[in-house]
Formats: sequence, structure tokens, C-alpha cells
Amino acid sequence: MTLVLIIDAVVICLILGCAFLKGLERTLPLIAFLLMLFPYESQVTLTGYFDLTTQRLIVILTFLLYVFSSEAKERGKLPLRNTIFFLMAWMLIASAFSVVFVTSIKSVLSEFFDFFLIYYIFAKSITRTETVRKIMYGFVASMVVCSLLGIAETYWNWSVMGLFPEVYHRFANLLGAVPDRSDRVQTTFGHAILFGAALAMTIPMGLYLISVSKTAKQKVFLWTATMLMILNLYKTTSRGPWLAAALSMAVVLLSGGRQIRRYVMWIGALAVIALLARPGIWETIANLYSQTLTPESVQGSSYEWRYALYDQAFLHLNHDFWRALWGYGPESFFFLGWKGLFQGQIVPFESCDSSIAQLMIETGYVGFLLAISVFLIAGYKAFRYSLKIPKPANLPCVVLFVNICAFVFLMTNVAILGWGQQSYMAWIVIAMAMIYPGLLEKEGAVAEEPATESPVMERRLAEVLR
Repeated sequence: MTLVLIIDAVVICLILGCAFLKGLERTLPLIAFLLMLFPYESQVTLTGYFDLTTQRLIVILTFLLYVFSSEAKERGKLPLRNTIFFLMAWMLIASAFSVVFVTSIKSVLSEFFDFFLIYYIFAKSITRTETVRKIMYGFVASMVVCSLLGIAETYWNWSVMGLFPEVYHRFANLLGAVPDRSDRVQTTFGHAILFGAALAMTIPMGLYLISVSKTAKQKVFLWTATMLMILNLYKTTSRGPWLAAALSMAVVLLSGGRQIRRYVMWIGALAVIALLARPGIWETIANLYSQTLTPESVQGSSYEWRYALYDQAFLHLNHDFWRALWGYGPESFFFLGWKGLFQGQIVPFESCDSSIAQLMIETGYVGFLLAISVFLIAGYKAFRYSLKIPKPANLPCVVLFVNICAFVFLMTNVAILGWGQQSYMAWIVIAMAMIYPGLLEKEGAVAEEPATESPVMERRLAEVLR
């Protein structure tokens, strides 16, 4: 408890001091850095009310700064406001018919105040493309700190999590009776998969920042950071984040600028050299792949569990129209007590290791479509402007697009949405994806519209993207 209080005091001083000296917008990179740094275990329990995590303290401070900021009065309309409004309304409807009403209401309030509020503040407070780059720098810096902790965890068998009191969270009982691998690096994240997800999203940011760095010191720091993140990504031994990072690098290789493509090829060459010099790396990857295809193994059971979750979701939703419409209520899965067939045995479904399956079960097909549309709209906008904006100004759009794609991909096989540091990162990425093209237009960096496009269609598209 003493450590948490010290951390909270330092966080308050840093945020208030930076905001006083530089203003809210120039404090956002620091806020992004701090949001990613601390574990869920860094919290003060307010008995009878809620758990005041360090992240929630940061959100409260940021909101107060936003409310009392003179800049707040000059903001335009909120991007995605209609979609988010309908999503929030539908989550409340799902809560009204929830099998655990109180738990669902608390979950919706937590979702709103923890994540939607941070999206609102970032989307309304960023006015310069430079701020977007600095926020990415904040993410990279936070992952450097976590990666250094990961090195200590890997080679000295010391974990920073030993300094915090144990707190139960949804990964505490991963896959029910299926044991997890204990040698995976997770640093301050709730699970190694979540740490790997954050790394997979941050590595493309590091490559982009290297390409726009102007000093040798910055390049050395960012290259060191990128190599540390890649090493830690490997040490998580998480298949989903590995695939997400590989797919992201493939997109960056095809869509990035000449410099970034060269960087990706250098990293690929270094990876080949590492595989040749250290055959154990290839053996680790090959063994993990073969075990994934072996149902009796831990990795194989984990892989097949995801499909079993979807089977259970469709089984229960497709036979009840109203539950298919609004689900069983946010955060209700852990109270449903479902049992079903898995690997030839009837087992309890105590873990929902897929955000996609959980969205369908808890908010119905309508809630799922509303939630996923937030990511699809933001991803489409980032993709569209990555093609429309001339290089190199389009590179942040490329990075934000691959970030959103990586997160959505991981949602299919990881309980990644609605809690943890990676969710704050996802909502900030969505905010930047929605506003970055407009910032470029204000700064005069967007190419003219093609003559074949209709202004009427463009206006309609703009209304949809709001």
C-alpha cells in the first residue's frame, strides 16, 4: 500500500507540474506514458465504492485539467460521437436485462469513465500533428521501461510485480484447469499475452519515429528501444502477438516509406541471422507451433478453447432471440455457469479468452456490431488517408491502421478489451486515427481530392466517419 501511495503522489506531481508549465496538450504524451506503465495491482481499495487504480487516478486528473483548461472551450465536434453514444446506450440496455444487473452497471460505468473518457479527452485536446508523434514517443518510452523490467524478469528471475499486493483479475484463472506457462515475460501487464499485444502495437511506432528522427541520439535510443521490444516480444512466447507483429510488419513493408521498408528488411535480416546463430530460437518457435496443433498439450488446449468459446456463444445466443439481441449483460460471462463439451469432456466455461466472443455473449449481436464498428470506422479512416495523403505525411496513418488491425486480430483470441493498459492504448490510437487527417488538412499537408470523387459522396462519408 505504501508503494502505491508513493506512486500516486509522484504521478500527481508529474502531471500537474507538466500541465502547469506546458499546458494540457503538451502533457498528453506524459499521460500516455504513465497510463501504460503501472499494473492493475497498483491500486487503493475504497471499501464500498471502487478500486482507485493508478490509471483511474490519471484519468481523473486528466479530466479535471481538461475541464479547467482554457483550450477546452475551443474544441470542435467529437469524432465517432454517434457510434459511441449508441454503443453506450446499448450497453445500458444490455445491463437492464442482465442476469447480474449490479455487476453490469458497474462494468458499463467503468468502461465509460476508464476508456471512453480518455478517448474523449485525447480526441478533443490534440490540435497538432506534432502531439501525435510525441504521444507515440510516450508509448515507446513506456515500453522501454517495461522491456527493461522484462530483461530483469528473464535473466535474473526478478519480477516487479512482487512489489505489489496480489489482486484477482480475469486472467487469474486462465483456461480454468489448463495451466499456463510460467516462464513467460509479462512485466507490469496482467498477462504475457497483453504485454505482447502492447509490444506488437508499439514496434511500428518505433520504426516510424526512427524515420523522422533528426538527431543521432534519438535514432540510437529508438533503435535500442525497438530491439528491446522485439526481444521482449519473443520472450512472451505468445502466438497471437507474434502473428500480429508479423502481419503489422508486412503491411508496413508494403505501405511504409522507403526508409521504414529498409528498416523492416534490416530487422528481417537480423532475425534470420539470430535463427542461424541460435538454433534454440528456431526450436522454440517450431515446438510452440507443433504443440499448438497437438490438442493434448497446454498450447493445443489453449488454441482449441477459443473455438469452443465461439461454439458456446452461438449455441446460447441462436436459441434465444432476446439474448441474441442484447446478450446476458456486460461482465456477466463469469456468472453464467455454462458447461459444455471440450476435448471429449463436459467442462465448466470459467474463462472467456476472446473479446469477440465475450462481446457477443454479454451485449448480443447488436452490441458486438456497435463495438466493432468503432474499430472498423477508425481503421478505415486511417487506411483511406494512408493512401490519400502524400508520403511521408501519411506514415502515422499507416502505423495507426496496423495498430487497429493488430488489436482487432488479438480480440479474436485474447480477452484484451475493456481492462488493462492495452485498452487505454487502443482508445488513444482510435482517437489519433480519427483526428490525424483533419490535423494534416489544417496544416496544409493533404493532397487535393481526386477529380473523380463526388463532393456529395465525400460529405456523406464524412458524416458516417463522425
